[in-house]
Amino acid sequence: MLNKKSIKYKLRRRTIENLKNILGFKGEGTKDSPIVIDDLGDVTVEISIFTEGIYLILKNLTISKLSIAGSQNLIIEECFIADLETRQCRNLTVRSNTILRIKQVLCRNCNYENNSILQKEYNRLIKNTHERIEFVSLWFFLGVGMLFTHIGVSSFLALHVNYVSIEFLLSGISLIIAMTWMLILHFIASKIPKNEYVNFDFQEMEIISNAFLEVIQEGSMSDGS
Repeated sequence: MLNKKSIKYKLRRRTIENLKNILGFKGEGTKDSPIVIDDLGDVTVEISIFTEGIYLILKNLTISKLSIAGSQNLIIEECFIADLETRQCRNLTVRSNTILRIKQVLCRNCNYENNSILQKEYNRLIKNTHERIEFVSLWFFLGVGMLFTHIGVSSFLALHVNYVSIEFLLSGISLIIAMTWMLILHFIASKIPKNEYVNFDFQEMEIISNAFLEVIQEGSMSDGS
């Protein structure tokens, strides 16, 4: 049975050196000497990573939630991962893990091999379902931003200037800028080599995977209370 103790780690360029000294992580974070986080004992960990340019290996860990954003040159292997989320990552190697849930958005040139995963999660992964949903929602909110901007501008032209019209105008402009930027990121990602998915082992019983997930999540919540 999984241990319910939970430890949270935020791996950033500025904090990883301190963690190296405290926990004795091996490596220098270079291609020839990656930092290795390996077997932290009988605990469940929650890890968020933003370490662009640092070479990092996660191995033999039980992870309740693994969030990776804007990172590259990571290897994740032989871990149990209840919930994996990756965004705008490059050159990730995810190998020989058991993964219950996975969400991937704008990740390219990544390699998934020999992982155990639910069939429905695999289908979402290879079809980039979460990314497609986000892409559609971006266009929707872009339309909302244009509508709000139109309402705000129309009020100004009609000299009906008040708090509401200003709020509509500013909200509309903010939405347009944010959604346009996100659409640009989607366009850039479409020009980068796609991910590779090799030799997946499919978990046959979803109820068992959900049971493991509940145990881990209970541990994370009890640790935070």
